[in-house]
Amino acid sequence: MKLADHKSQKVTLENVAALANVSKITASRAFSQPDKVHPETLKRILEAADKIGYVVNTVARSLRAKSSKTIGIVTPDMGNPFFGGLAKLMTQEAYHVGYDTLVFDSYESKENEARIIEKLIGYNVDAIILSVVSSDRFYKPAYFRQLELLNIPVILVDREVDIKQCSGVYIDNLDCGLQAGRFLQSQGAKKVVIVSGPEDSNVARDRVTGLNAALQGSVDKVDILYADFLMDEAYKVTDNYLQHHKAPDYFVGCNNQISLGIIKACIKHQISLRDDVALFSIDEVSYSSIYGFNFPCISHDLQEIAWQVINMAVRRASDDTAKPAKVIVRGKLTAISPEHAL
Repeated sequence: MKLADHKSQKVTLENVAALANVSKITASRAFSQPDKVHPETLKRILEAADKIGYVVNTVARSLRAKSSKTIGIVTPDMGNPFFGGLAKLMTQEAYHVGYDTLVFDSYESKENEARIIEKLIGYNVDAIILSVVSSDRFYKPAYFRQLELLNIPVILVDREVDIKQCSGVYIDNLDCGLQAGRFLQSQGAKKVVIVSGPEDSNVARDRVTGLNAALQGSVDKVDILYADFLMDEAYKVTDNYLQHHKAPDYFVGCNNQISLGIIKACIKHQISLRDDVALFSIDEVSYSSIYGFNFPCISHDLQEIAWQVINMAVRRASDDTAKPAKVIVRGKLTAISPEHAL
């Protein structure tokens, strides 16, 4: 078949195989078991399929013919107790409603994320639960279009992107900042240092905006240090700050990993988190009490988030008429004052 003729004919797997110069068996395996096909061959087959519209016309019907009773879960960092704990709870919730899960860690890599999505398509999952690696609300990798064509629903968690066909369960980050700021105001804080995630992150921006709004006019000085949502990056910027400035009344960590970085920097500079400086964490710092640290924080009900996510995924997977929806979950202030620390 000449490439120019394909638009007037029904596109078949044989057409893809011929265009990619592989056997029909290899072409079939590229869609059903992509991990068993050499990467260069797989790339050639997928490009051929995309060129002649095979994914649109054929794969969607064959892959979605019946339910696999399996949900794919993709997290950006299983080492983060928030994502690791949430993945565990989502797996338990899925089991209770008769679904298995396939859980992957993208390690904050766009390349890993795209590869995992392709793998989950090959496994014929009924839905994908995804926390994307990007902080950009307008992040839109090509796989979103492929998932839409295949009618595989996507439930976004924590990190929101502007994809209309995706459902989502998100934390109210602006409210987190407002609650944190009001607490600091009630404690009479005068000098506050906020250690934030990336400046272009929607999560970081909303949390910092809420903090600034609540603190405006009630404190003498607010400094914002932009890092990343990772312990080592937060440690570096906090360490650098403490080399040139006195400790503030309060440090605010904009997530649990940032708070750990602040703790590490304070320990290095022999600054007591009981006597010299206070710490407020947006996100609970898991097991910190073992080491004698108890901090006021904004905690999130992971069980509630897990239930909402799985309920949404099952509804979208089992009912073709179900529309994308959004659920916002508020954090809860756990106010443990520094004088009550262990």
